[in-house]
Amino acid sequence: MPTTKPVLALYGGSLLACIVLLGVQVSGAGGFLLPLIASILATLAHLGLGVWWIAQKVRGNPRANGGAIAAGIIALLAGASWASWVLVAWENFQAGMALPAINIAGLPAFILTPLTIALCIGAAIQQRRQKKDT
Repeated sequence: MPTTKPVLALYGGSLLACIVLLGVQVSGAGGFLLPLIASILATLAHLGLGVWWIAQKVRGNPRANGGAIAAGIIALLAGASWASWVLVAWENFQAGMALPAINIAGLPAFILTPLTIALCIGAAIQQRRQKKDT
């Protein structure tokens, strides 16, 4: 089983970069390219993390996989929601102006991202306890 710290550090770093890019955009700079880059970064981070967590296997105790699978599924759902923001940002980038967009599919991203963070921390703690018990 691969170590959890580097994966979570990579995920946290990419989310931090995404937050910085969105902060620059809110301050009025960056044009239409920064939201596209930020949403692509968030999408790739969530999809990669979701696939990584689902691929985790804990030998001996099938119940120990529950936290990892839950974190993976929520991360994949968050990645799908962020992917809809990629489409909105791409349309704005192509048009060169902010188009009116009602992105209902993208709204769960703002709920699922903190939930993904919490589940990843919980799954990492669960795996660490499982590792110490064996």
